Amino acid sequence: MTLAGTIVNGHVRLDSPSDLPEGTRVRLWPEAGWTDEWDEMPPLPAAETREEFLAGLRESISDPESVDARQFMKQLAIKHGLPLMPGE
Repeated sequence: MTLAGTIVNGHVRLDSPSDLPEGTRVRLWPEAGWTDEWDEMPPLPAAETREEFLAGLRESISDPESVDARQFMKQLAIKHGLPLMPGE
């Protein structure tokens, strides 16, 4: 579920009514274009729903053999200009 709103006097005013019960805790992220420390926040997946994201995460956790950690670390080091492991 995605809700949108605006901060008014320090409180979130939703663009449309919500059926969430009183007391429901939520997390908020400013939209793109915010010019404070939030600029470094990675963008949210465009077409992926929360359920799809969680399903993918569960699948990756359930099969540790599917991830080649050494290859992942090598790609990460190359991407960020870090030293490679000896012999790489």
